[in-house]
Amino acid sequence: FPDEAEYKRFLKGHGGKCNAATGDTMTCYVFDVAPDHLGGALDRFSQFFIAPLFTPSATEREINAVDSEHCMRITNDGRRSYATLLLDANPDHPLHWGSGNAKSLRDEPRARGADPHKEVVRFFQEHYTAEDMTLAIVGRQSLPELREMAERRFSKIRVTGRRALRGD
Repeated sequence: FPDEAEYKRFLKGHGGKCNAATGDTMTCYVFDVAPDHLGGALDRFSQFFIAPLFTPSATEREINAVDSEHCMRITNDGRRSYATLLLDANPDHPLHWGSGNAKSLRDEPRARGADPHKEVVRFFQEHYTAEDMTLAIVGRQSLPELREMAERRFSKIRVTGRRALRGD
């Protein structure tokens, strides 16, 4: 799907919506849609993992969205407690903070000579593999039908033979 707005437009046009949330070790993508349009939604959704567009403008919009969420939640007591714990954390440990902002995701990488858009593409190529993904589909179709829908649409996700996430 060459139009980056097609997925959301399709869902909205068929009574659905979508969202995503990123945690310390995973990102969870969710959507709902009218039952008769599940196949079309899966067609579009699967392409995010098979042939993502990764336009520079989309990267910039996502950085701005992350920055906005970060600013909204910066005074949250839970985040402040977490930040206090991290003051004493091993600086060599990969986990340091739970969110990014425009400074950490765009400004600092550019100051180091890195291109944030290229870094997003590199991260996808390194970490978005079938071995590290789980798919759950809920629909009114029978289990064999849902399985066939999933296999037909998601079997082209890259398989590397290795897991990016270790220690599971």
